[in-house]
Amino acid sequence: MKYKFTKAEQETVINFDNELDIASIYTHDSRLIKKLRELRKQYPEQFILEHREHGSVTYTIPKRCVGIRPPYSEKRREQQRQEAKENGLPFMEKGEMTYGKN
Repeated sequence: MKYKFTKAEQETVINFDNELDIASIYTHDSRLIKKLRELRKQYPEQFILEHREHGSVTYTIPKRCVGIRPPYSEKRREQQRQEAKENGLPFMEKGEMTYGKN
């Protein structure tokens, strides 16, 4: 019988150190997996799938792609939503596939 992970067990772990310029991301989060998959298609030399097992993935990515930012105001979120609808995502060319539309 296949084991089903609980929500608490479906974690995301991001590791990096101060020496290397890469980070490792282990995740069960389906939205993050989709984002990483799309970035891998666009940048296969930089977004490397290291391991896939039981619904989780592990990627190696450039450390500069990992960031923490302050929360957006609702006004800014709405503005970016509109800009994304009109112009696509910032790292993709117009007309390319977007995350929710495979």
